[in-house]
Amino acid sequence: MPFGLCNAPASFQRLMESCLGDQNYQSLLIYLDDVIVFAADFNSHLDRLDFVFSRLSQQGLKLKPDKCKLLRSSVQYLGHVVSDAGIAPDPDKVTAVQQWRVPKFITELRAFLGLAGYYRRFVKGFSQTAAPLHRLLGGHSIKKSKAKALCPPWKWANECETAFESLKQGLVQAPVLAFADFTLPFLLYTDASHRGLGAVLSQKQDGQEKVIAYASRGLQGAERNDANYSSFKWELLALKWAITEKFHEYLLGSDFTVYTDNNPLAHLATARLGAVEQRWVARLASYRFQVKHRSGKSNVNADVLSRYPVGAAVVPEDDDGMEVPGFQEVTVEVVQACLSGSCLAASIGPVPDQPQPSEGSRIGQDWTMERWAEVQQQDPVISRVLYVFQTKRPLRWDERQWEAPNVLRLLKEMPRLQLQEGVLYRCIQDPNTNMPRCLLLLPQSLQKEAFTCCHDKMGHFATEKTLKTLQINYYWPHMAIDVQKWCSECQQYTLRKRPGTSAVGLTPVAASYPLELVTMDFLSLEAAVGGFQNIMVLTDHFTKFAWAAATRDQTAANTVRVMWQQVIQYFGCPSLFHSDQGPNFEAAVVKQLCELYGCKKSHTTPYHPEGNGLTERFNRTLLGMLGTLVDEKKQRWADYLPEMLHAYNNTVHSSTGYTPSYLMFGRHARTPLDVMLGHPVEEQSTVEEWVRRHHERLCYAYKRVGESTGRAGQHQKKQHDKRGLLGPLMVGERVLVRNVGPRGQGKLANFWSSMPYVVIKQPNVDIPVYVVKPEKGNGRER
Repeated sequence: MPFGLCNAPASFQRLMESCLGDQNYQSLLIYLDDVIVFAADFNSHLDRLDFVFSRLSQQGLKLKPDKCKLLRSSVQYLGHVVSDAGIAPDPDKVTAVQQWRVPKFITELRAFLGLAGYYRRFVKGFSQTAAPLHRLLGGHSIKKSKAKALCPPWKWANECETAFESLKQGLVQAPVLAFADFTLPFLLYTDASHRGLGAVLSQKQDGQEKVIAYASRGLQGAERNDANYSSFKWELLALKWAITEKFHEYLLGSDFTVYTDNNPLAHLATARLGAVEQRWVARLASYRFQVKHRSGKSNVNADVLSRYPVGAAVVPEDDDGMEVPGFQEVTVEVVQACLSGSCLAASIGPVPDQPQPSEGSRIGQDWTMERWAEVQQQDPVISRVLYVFQTKRPLRWDERQWEAPNVLRLLKEMPRLQLQEGVLYRCIQDPNTNMPRCLLLLPQSLQKEAFTCCHDKMGHFATEKTLKTLQINYYWPHMAIDVQKWCSECQQYTLRKRPGTSAVGLTPVAASYPLELVTMDFLSLEAAVGGFQNIMVLTDHFTKFAWAAATRDQTAANTVRVMWQQVIQYFGCPSLFHSDQGPNFEAAVVKQLCELYGCKKSHTTPYHPEGNGLTERFNRTLLGMLGTLVDEKKQRWADYLPEMLHAYNNTVHSSTGYTPSYLMFGRHARTPLDVMLGHPVEEQSTVEEWVRRHHERLCYAYKRVGESTGRAGQHQKKQHDKRGLLGPLMVGERVLVRNVGPRGQGKLANFWSSMPYVVIKQPNVDIPVYVVKPEKGNGRER
């Protein structure tokens, strides 16, 4: 069964269980394709290895030699280092936590807490350290976070930064947890508080008390109600939870001593209990233990865990009752999905005929390829993608849901990724040169520096120009979002930003007959089969009839060809062609075509697409229609363009009340629906009679169209003018004041003052004039 299917891991696990299941937990451990064989001495180990090899051979299963590790005293298994001294976190996996950047999204924060929480039993006081991070998830269910993953409503405060760094440092210094010796008694320390439950399991081995595991959890639901729970009941709950839930596998059948700082709990056998407490004590009847009192000062290990339990702060006091699943039950699949330090596959040979990276693909000229490879390996996102790229093993579905969003975004670009001298690039076809270009995957630590070089040191251009400059040599996920955010935070760019003006009233364009005014525009799309990546669109302003043709480019030659083939050849010469000031529309060959057929040519004013509003609106409609195609058909959208035009031209237009086809031809086109349901047959008549009726119908239709478009135009004007007015300012709002009449020529002066002002009043509510004063100081009012 190939991996990638939702039930593939379970099927593979069942296969391994049928092959080696009788020895599972006896002489080996099985988890999917990871099999660990253990023994007390060398000879026994050889015997067990021989048994495993024979059983695998009988089942027809093969082992890959370079992935097998034999005769080891210490092995890495499921994110842990297992040795005779005990169990410790895998240093390579802890490195993934160390290199984790500050989360920007809820999903990233949840993934970090999931990975760190997997090793919580190694960190004393883990929940105390992680509490500020858990508070950020308050009120965010998994469904909510998926819908709002790009807009996390949190503030990353100093305490969050401190918790984030302390948690990473705590995992680095995590101790080695000892193996449980079931021939010795266990020691269990429990405690409870109004915030949660805590427990520590340990043993005295070789004269020293060694920790086996830490555990803690927050209070749930009714457990937080002080009226229902006394301190004794909380302590008994902690005792029941630790024994029957957390450490059941260790304690069932073993002798152990429970230490608690609640003295009445030490007399549990003679205490008067309620119905709930009696049920809890009944569940404890299967265990052999005694309870001893220990003062709070001496019971500090469990006391800390109960006061700062894992997930205790997930639901704040004013929450609406929606809880976030805790992270104390993270599976090993989660850890495997978040790893970035696993062994790389054997070195991959060079890719033939690779396009060379451009010379500008480096922030500093002293950066060597070795240094770029090093910083990419240190980046948690790129290093993870490098691992998947080099191992050529696609992630399973359960692994993907725990990956950071940026990792998933880069994995979608896998066909475009290339590795050159250990440096990972994203290779594309440059649309300007039609040549291959390799873009360096820029680590997160250098992204802001690259932006500074392309924005602050190059004239503080706007978002679009800065983004295009960066895209010449670099790439990282969500580059456009980051550049837009950084530009908006740039004070100099804000001060030099040209002030916008209130939109003037809309003047509707009037046309009184077909082909009086035909507007033109180009629409760019994803490249389709055949190399088509543009659509030239033409619309008749009176009938709303549309023409469209797929093109490979936007040259003037293609523009003239479409104008002739789509409009002039079959419909005659329009009175006026109207377009923007694109070089293809203003070329000499277009003007020659218009002169040849007696057509006039006009254009919009620069940066004013509203002057070609009908075509712009049809572009949006056409995109919506093409977007309804299934994914397979979207790759051949050019083949379905005529069908989309046919559907549009034979659909009633909201402005006219008629189909564009009817207004253009004077009759309704016969559609597949007419064929299926039966087309009404017109009465027979002579040519002269048909022409007379045809003329009457068109005259009536054109008259109604004039009335309908007039009403529609006035409605559009009203809505446009409503949007064009600036909203009123409120008293207390912070504003920047326009620098009016600066000294000198004033062309290099900032458009806005650098000092923020505060609105203090509006003398007349009907006039948008306000009185402001400086936010700081005693400056004069303006």
